[in-house]
Amino acid sequence: MKQVLFRYEPPIAGVREVGLAGDFNSWTILEMWEVGGVFCLKLDLEPGRYRYKFIADGVWVTDPANPEREPDPFGGENSVLHVSDERVRGLSWKDVWQDPGKLEQRPDTYLELVRNSADWFELRFHWYSALPGSIVAFIDGEQYDLKRMGALGSREIWHCLFHSAKPAVKLMIQINAEDNCLFLGGKGFGLRPSKLGDISLDLESLPVFSVPEWVSSGVVYQIFPDRFYNGDPALNPDFSEWYYEDSRIPPPEGEFLPPQREYFHLVEDWKDISGLTQSPWQEKGKPDWWSFYGGDIPGIIEKLDYLMDLGVSILYLNPVWQAKSNHKYDAADFSRIDPHFGTEKDMKELVKEAHRRGMKIIVDVAFNHTGETFWAFRDCVEKGSASAYWNWYDWVKWPLPKPLPADFDPRQYYQCWWGIKDMPDLNYDLSRPHPAENYVRDIEKAQPNTNLIEHLEDCVSWWLRDIGIDGFRLDVPEEVPFWFWEHFRHLVKSLNPAAWIVGEIWQSAKAWVGPKYFDAVMNYAHFKDPVISFFIQRKISKEQFCETIESGLAEYPGLASHAMMNLLGSHDTWRIHELAAGNPLGLRLALIFQMTFVGAPHVYYGDEIGMQGKKDPDNRRPFDWDWEQRPEAVEIRSLYRDLIHLRLASPVLQRGSFSFLPVGRGIVAYARELEGESMVVALNPGNTASQIILSQKYRLLRTYGAIQRNAEAVLLPANSALIACLGKTGKAR
Repeated sequence: MKQVLFRYEPPIAGVREVGLAGDFNSWTILEMWEVGGVFCLKLDLEPGRYRYKFIADGVWVTDPANPEREPDPFGGENSVLHVSDERVRGLSWKDVWQDPGKLEQRPDTYLELVRNSADWFELRFHWYSALPGSIVAFIDGEQYDLKRMGALGSREIWHCLFHSAKPAVKLMIQINAEDNCLFLGGKGFGLRPSKLGDISLDLESLPVFSVPEWVSSGVVYQIFPDRFYNGDPALNPDFSEWYYEDSRIPPPEGEFLPPQREYFHLVEDWKDISGLTQSPWQEKGKPDWWSFYGGDIPGIIEKLDYLMDLGVSILYLNPVWQAKSNHKYDAADFSRIDPHFGTEKDMKELVKEAHRRGMKIIVDVAFNHTGETFWAFRDCVEKGSASAYWNWYDWVKWPLPKPLPADFDPRQYYQCWWGIKDMPDLNYDLSRPHPAENYVRDIEKAQPNTNLIEHLEDCVSWWLRDIGIDGFRLDVPEEVPFWFWEHFRHLVKSLNPAAWIVGEIWQSAKAWVGPKYFDAVMNYAHFKDPVISFFIQRKISKEQFCETIESGLAEYPGLASHAMMNLLGSHDTWRIHELAAGNPLGLRLALIFQMTFVGAPHVYYGDEIGMQGKKDPDNRRPFDWDWEQRPEAVEIRSLYRDLIHLRLASPVLQRGSFSFLPVGRGIVAYARELEGESMVVALNPGNTASQIILSQKYRLLRTYGAIQRNAEAVLLPANSALIACLGKTGKAR
C-alpha cells in the first residue's frame, strides 16, 4: 500500500465541512480535517487507478489541483488518481525467489474472512496480478484449492469455502509458480513454511452474514403499480384529497402551467401515452409528470397467474404507501396503503396470494425523505418550531410563503432531496446537518433523532409483521447514515431472518454490502452497465467486459454476489428494448447472459413483451395487455419465459460457481458448476463466425442461431449462442 495525502483548499471562504469519496472506498464520504483553511486526509491505497470527488458543504466537486478527469454517470466529472507501489513495481517471480522480503509482509493486508453461517466461512486472498500462479490454503492442515474471482486494481481475489466449528483455526497460504512454492505464514512470506509459523484466524468473533436462500433461486419482476393493471376502477384517483386542492384544474386553453404549479389528473384511455413525452399543459419538451392511469393492488392480484406462467418468483413493488404523486416516493404516510391502490386488506391479500403461489414480495421504501404532504411535515409547516416534529427535518427558515412564488427555492427554507420541494429530507443526526450526517458509521459519534428512529421502527415492523412482506428495496440509501442502516438490518432480521435487504446504489457498493448493512444492491455498476455497453451498444471490448464482471464478483462476498439484483432497466432508466432498438440480437445475448449469470435476474414490467420507453416518465407506460396481438411481443415473451424456466429448473444456474473460459477472441464463454454438474454458455457478439472447443460429453440445452457442431468443435455464427450441460440440469431442446 501507499499513503496518499488528499488536500482541498476551498476557492471561497466559509466552507464548514469537506468530505472525500471515491471508488477506493465505494464512494463512502470520509470526513476531512481542516488545517489552516485547508482540508486534508491521508489514506493507505493499493496500487491502481481511482476516481474521486470532494464534498464541500454537501456539494460534490472535482479536485481543482488535479487536471486529470473523466465523465461520471450523472453528467459531471470525476477526478482521476493513479497510485503506484514502488515495492512491487516491475517485480517478477525471479525477484521474489531471490528475496521474498520485497513483498509487503503483513498477512492481514492479503486476507479477508466472511462468516456465512455458524460454521461455514469464506476465505478471500488478495494477490498480485503481476505474479501469476495457483493458490492453495491449508486450514488446520486440510488443503483447499482457491478459485480466482477477479481483479480489483493490481490485485486478484481468490477464495474458498471451509467448514469449522472451532473458535479459531490455523492458516498457511501456498502460492505455486514457476515450479516453485512461496508461502505466507504468521511471519510473512518465505520459501520454507516451517520458519514462518501459521496465521491464526479468529472465527468466534466474526458476525454472521446471512442472505436469504430464496433470492438466488428466484427471478425478480418489478411493478410500477399505477401502470400495471387497473383491477378495480372504483379505486381510480378522484383527487379529492386535501393535497390536490390547488392542482385539480388545468390551465386555460392555449396557456401553460406556471412554475411551481401542478395538474394532477386521470388518463381515461389506458393506451394514451402521448402525455408521457409531451404534456399538453407545458412548453415543448416537457412531459406530463402528474398523470395517473389507475393501476392498483387488485390489478396485481388479478395478474398473478400471468406472472406465475412467466416464471417470476419475486415481486418488487415501487412504493404503495399513501402519497400525492404517481410514483409515491413522496410519502404522506409510511404505514398506510395509498387509498387509490387499495386497502390494507387488499395488500394483505396480495401477499397471501403471492405466497400461496410460492412468490415473495419486497416493497420499495424511501427513508431518506418524506413528501411535503407527510403528516409530520405538515405539522411543521403549520406550527413552526412549536411542532413536536420540527427536528425531523433540517429547517433553514419559516414560515413558507403562501402561495408559493414562481421562483420559490425550497432549499432556502428546508433541506430537500436534489432541491425538489416535494421531498424534504429527514434529519437523523441532531449534531450534524444533512448531508454531513450520512458518512457517520458509529452511532456513538452521532446524536440520533430518537423520536424519528422510533417511528421508522414502527413502520418497518408494520410492513414485516402486519402486512407480511419479505423484504425491502431501499431508495437512495447512501443519503442515510450508516449507523441507521446497521440498526435497520438488526431490526429487520430480528423480525424476519429470511427477509431480503437490497439497496439502490448505482456505483460500487462494497461499503454497504455485508453483515452490518445490506444483503445486496441493484447491480448497476457490475452488471447493467457492462452488459449494455458490451452486448447492445458495443462500446467496450470483450476484455473490458470480462474485467468489469469479474471485478464485481471480486468486490463482494460470495453470498452477496448470489443475491445481487441483476437488472437491465428500471423505472429510472431507458427501457432496454428502446436502447436495443437497432440491435435485437445483441439484446438476446444480453438476456441469455442475465438469466445464466450469478445473482437474481430482474425484469422490469413489460420488458418481457418488448415495451418501449425513453427517460422518465416515458419509461413508465401502462402495460400493454393486448400484447398477444403483436407477434413480436409473443416472440419476445417466449424467449423470456423459456430462459426463466430454464433457470428455475437448473440449480447450477441458481447456486453454482462462475468462471470465464479461455476461448477464441470472438466468443464470451463461461462455466457454471455445482456438485458435479457443469453448464457452459457461449455467446458470439461479433460480426463473424467463431468456434469453441466443446466436449461431446456436453449436450446442447439451447441454441440461438444456426449453430453447427462436429466431432471437435462448435461453430457459432455472428450473434449466436449456446447453452450446454454436463449432468442432469434442464431439458434439451
